[in-house]
Amino acid sequence: MKLLYVTESVPNRDPQLGDGSSMIPYEVILHLPADVAVTLLTFSGPVPVPAELRARCETVHELAPRDDPAAFVRSFGGLAGLGKHRRSTPSARAAAATLSGSSEATLIHGPHALFLSHHVAGPVVLQTVDPWSIRAAMDTDIARSLRPAYRLREHLAERAERSLPARARLLTVGAQDAAAWSAKLGRSVKSIPNGTSVAAGPRPDRKAPVVCFAGSLNYAPNVDSATVLATRIAPLVWREVPEARFVIAGRQPTAAVQALAGPHIEILANVPSLPDVFNGADVAVFPDEHGVGIRNSVLEALAAGLPVVASPVAARELPPHPLLTVEAGQDAMVRKVVEHLRAPRPPHVTPGGLLDQAAGAVRSWDTVAAEYLAEVRAAVAASSPAGDLSGTSRQL
Repeated sequence: MKLLYVTESVPNRDPQLGDGSSMIPYEVILHLPADVAVTLLTFSGPVPVPAELRARCETVHELAPRDDPAAFVRSFGGLAGLGKHRRSTPSARAAAATLSGSSEATLIHGPHALFLSHHVAGPVVLQTVDPWSIRAAMDTDIARSLRPAYRLREHLAERAERSLPARARLLTVGAQDAAAWSAKLGRSVKSIPNGTSVAAGPRPDRKAPVVCFAGSLNYAPNVDSATVLATRIAPLVWREVPEARFVIAGRQPTAAVQALAGPHIEILANVPSLPDVFNGADVAVFPDEHGVGIRNSVLEALAAGLPVVASPVAARELPPHPLLTVEAGQDAMVRKVVEHLRAPRPPHVTPGGLLDQAAGAVRSWDTVAAEYLAEVRAAVAASSPAGDLSGTSRQL
């Protein structure tokens, strides 16, 4: 199969500049079967196309996005999609039309690239980690000011999503988000959860018990979670286990997160391997109060064989797991954390054994890539000469 894969940013696993959205196409492309010839169309940025990705793709096309001031004006001050207007250039629309014409199908990843679905020919699958209208609704809920502007942005995002071509198959990560997005748009949406990296090797020795938290530390819900952990949960844990250390790890910590550092709280910025962080801890805690989709950090902690104490928001959509405890109240979370810190540390769990225990909670990227490919093949099977060109005149 000849597949055109369009991404809103360069697929990568960069520890500082990558994110959950750039991770998905990176892993999917590398895990697609060899008989899928991939043409990558992406937008240049601070991370170059990784060498292994260039080697896997048949061709790679990088486009320069529009500069921020011009995109800001076109997006009405960011209300109508700043990210989309950075990418909505004549060269991007022309490249999508030309390259899709010589491909059997197109897979578009990321909310800021979905507008290109109106310019591609043939079968098309659209994937976004967080549907932008749902992400905008979360931002409205946690906004401390300018709430009317956030509500307008939410409305404009939903209106744009309603105009997506009827022939396009829609994908997102979380099942709850898929159901909510389907209800918003009145059309079918499927969820394909992410895969998970698995830590390997012996657990390092250390002098004090360790509690960890991980996630993108420039993402508002994670900043809130880290703050709750450091200022509300940690002091209660120290009453019972005064020697306990807290490690907060992730990319691009904000000034507010960096200010949480102290004698027993360590902030690890842009760590190259979160599985290594989990492998060096006794328990992971995720006291999330906001968020959408499936929390990949929880899955990675479980894949490392690490006990996890999570709020219902952090554990959303996860099936039962022998290492996962879900607690709604702060006091209950603290009690469970203390229990894990006082318990003898279990031996390292082999990846295979953990995958057997997970009962579906931990997924390989091979499985994920196969599910994406199945959606692409279903789009091809459902296509027709008349349907291939439907909806191409409207623009997001």
